[in-house]
Amino acid sequence: MPDQEKTISLAQLRPGERGQILGYSGGDQRYKTRLLAMGLVRGVVLEVLQVAPLGDPVEVKVLSYRLSLRKNEAQVLMLRKVL
Repeated sequence: MPDQEKTISLAQLRPGERGQILGYSGGDQRYKTRLLAMGLVRGVVLEVLQVAPLGDPVEVKVLSYRLSLRKNEAQVLMLRKVL
């Protein structure tokens, strides 16, 4: 796993911010497999579009589609913030 000081979870990004996927932190293996099948692999850049008022769910733009993730699901993705 990359240096912990430089990684953030998807749940920490705000609308309009972008992050590059570095890997996964914890979570169920079946869930990680689903994320990989949706194209959420290392190196992919995603952008947070919306966060619900209570923080759940988070809507992101990834590749050529939009995806909504629950807050606890979003915390599994480890990212590097990009401009």
